[in-house]
Amino acid sequence: LQDGDSRPTSSRTQLSDTRMPAVVSDLWRYAVKGLDRDSLDSVDLQPGAGFPADRRWALHFEDAEPFDPQQPARLQGAHGAGAEQVSKGGNSRWLHKSNFLCAFTAPELLGELETCFEGASDVLTVRRRSSGELLLRACLTAAADLARAEAWFSELHGRAVRVVQASGPHHFGNTPAGFSHDPSGCVIHLVNAATVASLSAAASLSSPPLHPARFRPNIVVSAAPEWSEFRWVGRRVRAGSAILEVLSRTVRCPAVNVDARHGSGKADIDVPALLSRHYPQHGPYLGVYLRVVRGGVLRVGDTIAVEPAPWVLALAAAAAAAVLAGVEVLLASHDLDESLPP
Repeated sequence: LQDGDSRPTSSRTQLSDTRMPAVVSDLWRYAVKGLDRDSLDSVDLQPGAGFPADRRWALHFEDAEPFDPQQPARLQGAHGAGAEQVSKGGNSRWLHKSNFLCAFTAPELLGELETCFEGASDVLTVRRRSSGELLLRACLTAAADLARAEAWFSELHGRAVRVVQASGPHHFGNTPAGFSHDPSGCVIHLVNAATVASLSAAASLSSPPLHPARFRPNIVVSAAPEWSEFRWVGRRVRAGSAILEVLSRTVRCPAVNVDARHGSGKADIDVPALLSRHYPQHGPYLGVYLRVVRGGVLRVGDTIAVEPAPWVLALAAAAAAAVLAGVEVLLASHDLDESLPP
């Protein structure tokens, strides 16, 4: 299977998907790419945007490929390494995450940090995870604080870092998948807790088992059958009062080999290899990307239900029309006046 593909499923399977809604158990935002999540009770979703302030900032290595915050890149043509890309204001290339200080380039180092972002004030707080010691508190929209944050992260890693923010709606995502649908690259990442539990069981990981947080999703769902989210690709789902389109499956990279909160904090589990070994029919994929089609509010505890496929709706309409036609024929074949009592 290629990224974003889905195998044909039976009518019974597609109908069951619409009758077994998933339940939202967690909503998470990552204001700075690579740092900790913030738990949310609800999110206001709008077309052309992801979670509010999700991956709004990133830690860009100064000596890496240049990033122009005024011209965020978008994908043109095929996915994959070497795909040609353009930006609204000129030529540019999508930057690989190796150009950033993030969970891909320094998973164990960043795992030592416990961070919190306050959306109302744009303040980032960094503490040492092991002791709770306060290390940094900076407003990312204040010039002096921003410079202080850049100096602190540069010293932490030993390589000069800039805290960058793109102009307008933009999402520092992990792959170019989002850019093929919108110049902002804004996507939402969903993980099914049952799928994570299935991988843990298949790999005999119980002390501790894998946790959905390892995969850095925005939405965690429960009550859905394991791997059922892969059948949603290409479909629309009703999430709270919003409508989302499921774009593609999520390919996993070595960044998910470390889980500081629920694991050892070390890269001691090769998750992509486990996925490929135990689920070769899927390969190293877990989770799905979505985009907002119609805005609305999504809350913890809301359901996510697959909208019926167009052919299912057409079949239902045809069946209803056939029943109605049959009733009309039946009524026309009887003289109702004679059967009525005087």
